[in-house]
Amino acid sequence: MANTFLLKIITPDREVYSGEIEKVSLKSADGGFEVYANHASMIASTIPCIARFKDAQGVDNELFISKALAQVSNNQMIICSDAAEFEEDIDTARAEDAKVRAENRLREAGLYNKERAESALLRAKQRLILTNTKK
Repeated sequence: MANTFLLKIITPDREVYSGEIEKVSLKSADGGFEVYANHASMIASTIPCIARFKDAQGVDNELFISKALAQVSNNQMIICSDAAEFEEDIDTARAEDAKVRAENRLREAGLYNKERAESALLRAKQRLILTNTKK
């Protein structure tokens, strides 16, 4: 059996996941990173991305994570995110609407906060990528 560590993914509303895993892959503004068992303690911020992890049974899992803080300490990782959704939790129509709305706001320069619109577009695209990868 591979070395494992505890992963907890929490949002303001609920605990999305809690279980032993072999590894997790996330993205920060500087690029992707992976965490394995016995990783050094750290705190990292993530950008909206598809988090990938392999559970203790060797099953690969994916979920959308909005911007988050990830803490690794004592063979445990806690990801605190604004939103975290497995594919079955994503409302594809809502994500499509959010993508169109963000694209429109980016075209209407000066009327909307560009950084917020870019962030909304990234979140929508990541949700849609996750739902499309399974089909």
